[in-house]
Amino acid sequence: MNTGGRPDVSWVGRLSGLTPALASSAVTEAGREAALFAHLTPAEESEVRSSHAPTEAAFEIYALTRLIRPRHAVEVGVSSGTSSAFILQALERNRAGTLHTVDVADLSPTSAAVDYMPQPPGKAFRGRNAGWAVPFALKKRWDLRIGDKAEILPLLAEELPHIDLFLYHVPHSDPGALRDFQSIDRRLARGAVVIADHGRSRRCCPSLARWAKNRRETPFGRSDLGPYGFRCA
Repeated sequence: MNTGGRPDVSWVGRLSGLTPALASSAVTEAGREAALFAHLTPAEESEVRSSHAPTEAAFEIYALTRLIRPRHAVEVGVSSGTSSAFILQALERNRAGTLHTVDVADLSPTSAAVDYMPQPPGKAFRGRNAGWAVPFALKKRWDLRIGDKAEILPLLAEELPHIDLFLYHVPHSDPGALRDFQSIDRRLARGAVVIADHGRSRRCCPSLARWAKNRRETPFGRSDLGPYGFRCA
């Protein structure tokens, strides 16, 4: 997910429904998890930090995971797995929960024209397996599913009793995104947090806006670019 600058503590607090003090504490805790990068070589760490999700975004996702304590988190799009690693580390701290990730096998940037596109993987990501940056020790809570999200998401929704955290950070356009959102809608738990990345766009995509409206929610964006989210009543 794309951000620019420091983690947005107020955005984390609003999404979690908790106090600014608790949100700030969770973000600060995330900053102490930099050891997640220790298993990477210097070249790999540079590749992750410069070519994909900035650490600030991973800190926000970590903080939300700690605050809402999801039993089932669903993530669409993984690329290197930086955000996945922080979610998995937060689940370990919570001592509960599973991350269900859906992604395609090929990490090459898409050639399709889309309106809302998180920063695509750089050339160095090509040929790598999805989630290659996730430490092996964290994979015990990880359910990684490779394939077409249009097929996998409905099946995953049938399997799960509920979804407490939903992250959608893949290039998207209408009506595909709305179809994906609707496929898991009935499994969203009360208090669940939904986040969709919009890349460099400053606009909330029509699919997320329509989905939120149908649920009588209003998506709101981070202070900079990219993520919009809402909390389910």
